[in-house]
Amino acid sequence: MTIQTNTAGTEADPSRLSTIRRLYFYTITWVSLIAGVNAVAGLIRTLTDVWLTPASAYQVQVGNLMRDTIASSGGLLLVATPIFLLHWRYIRRNLTDAGEIWATLRKLYLYLSVGTGIFLLLTNGIPLVRGIAQIASGDALSGSPIWPSRWLFLVLMMALGTALAQYFDRIAQSDGDHGGEVGWGGTMRRLYQTILGLIGLGLLIFGAAGLLETFWRLVLPLERLGTGDNWWSEPFSNSVAMLVFGILVWRMNWQRWSQLAAANPDEAQTALRRFYLYAGVVGSALAALIPAALLLREILLILFGSGTGTTAELLAKLTMPLAYVPVGILAWRWHWRTVSAEAARHDDELGETPASATIRRLYYYLVAAAGLGMVWFGLVELVQMVLDVVGISGLTTSEGKVWVDPLANGLSLLAVGAPIWAAHWRTVQQVARRDDAGGLAERASLPRRVYLYGVLLVGALMILFFLASVVYRLLLLVMGDPNANLFSTQTAGDIARSAISAILWAVHLLALRRDLRLGAEQPVEQAIVASAEDHRAALTARINSLETELAALRNELADLE
Repeated sequence: MTIQTNTAGTEADPSRLSTIRRLYFYTITWVSLIAGVNAVAGLIRTLTDVWLTPASAYQVQVGNLMRDTIASSGGLLLVATPIFLLHWRYIRRNLTDAGEIWATLRKLYLYLSVGTGIFLLLTNGIPLVRGIAQIASGDALSGSPIWPSRWLFLVLMMALGTALAQYFDRIAQSDGDHGGEVGWGGTMRRLYQTILGLIGLGLLIFGAAGLLETFWRLVLPLERLGTGDNWWSEPFSNSVAMLVFGILVWRMNWQRWSQLAAANPDEAQTALRRFYLYAGVVGSALAALIPAALLLREILLILFGSGTGTTAELLAKLTMPLAYVPVGILAWRWHWRTVSAEAARHDDELGETPASATIRRLYYYLVAAAGLGMVWFGLVELVQMVLDVVGISGLTTSEGKVWVDPLANGLSLLAVGAPIWAAHWRTVQQVARRDDAGGLAERASLPRRVYLYGVLLVGALMILFFLASVVYRLLLLVMGDPNANLFSTQTAGDIARSAISAILWAVHLLALRRDLRLGAEQPVEQAIVASAEDHRAALTARINSLETELAALRNELADLE
């Protein structure tokens, strides 16, 4: 009697086994790499201190601590190094396995390692440049934080970080699919470039604005930040260090990404690249608009005669906005022109991808929501000003005119928020009102639905809350409570806030009703077509990936023969 067994259900999925194997090897390699880097850092710091710091500065306890540090760091390095080398050698030897080079876990490991090197470069390079700038600007060498030994530690750690970043970056490029990765492998690389680009942009903006703020504090008649003639050394040095590395990181990342997009037009339409550009637009706009609102508020307070400090104190409040506004505007303009040019060039030729369209809509509706919030708060501040004028006997107090602060706050918020909301809302409305496929796609999009229903929900809740407070006081008055305070500025304020919320709620309700009237649901036939097109695109990309892998294997086989 023959017993037949079904082994199909017991055989492990090869792809799943490969994933488990990669997870183990890349995880242990990553952990051993980080452990080795930390051990090297501890050894370098201790040895540079021993070498360059005068012996008289050490005591017995410090010497014992150094010996313990050398022993612990050396032991960790001796254990981590062979573990890393053995596992990394195995990984390098198995690159010929099917799909190994294109594996998502491999890309994640490589870009985490490159990021580790850049992290070392930034965290050690910025303090080094800051210390050098402080010495160059006249600070005493004896008081420098990088003297007598830390400068060498920072230089060596910068060299280590640069070497790590270059080594793993070369490996990523040598895989053969750099810039044309398929699936999650490409997502790992784009996520790395997005994070790196935003870090570089942030350093650049803060560094440039810090330099400009230091310049304003030098040329304007202000009360100085510190004692002595060299008070500007610290802010100047911090700004120089951030600006130098911000330009370095942002520029190198942008050049690399632009080269990849030029070689592969589909790269320019990916969701993460569009997200990076729109995030740059939003970040730059915030760097310009928030200080602009503060600047306008201070100017209005001065015009209304509410300034209570000295001229130097008033000017000191203006230095930060005057520094960030021009820098933010320049960065904002560059990113907006770049994203507009890419959209016009690639979307007109190839058509906008669904992912790019979603990122674009997220940008417009998020910014519109932020502008709408500023409009609401600005109108509320103006209502509060009117109530202060009408309801308070005597328009001044010991601290000045009570209506000036809400008036300045309200006007500054409206001056910034109203144009932002109007421009972005008008742009999306022009598309949504079209009676074509583009208008239907806009009306049926998830970001628009979330925005409209979100505004309606928040508006309804605010109307409910403020009117409930009014009705509460009315019922107290009807029941004979002498402290009902129905006829008060607080009641008037609640009614006004409800009215403002109702107006904004009605505007968006009308927009939603218009969407429903024009049609806000994508026809089933179009949805099927869109799904088929996405599936066809995914299959095409997979075929291209397999053809690339097959060509590489044939070349390797030819070399062996």
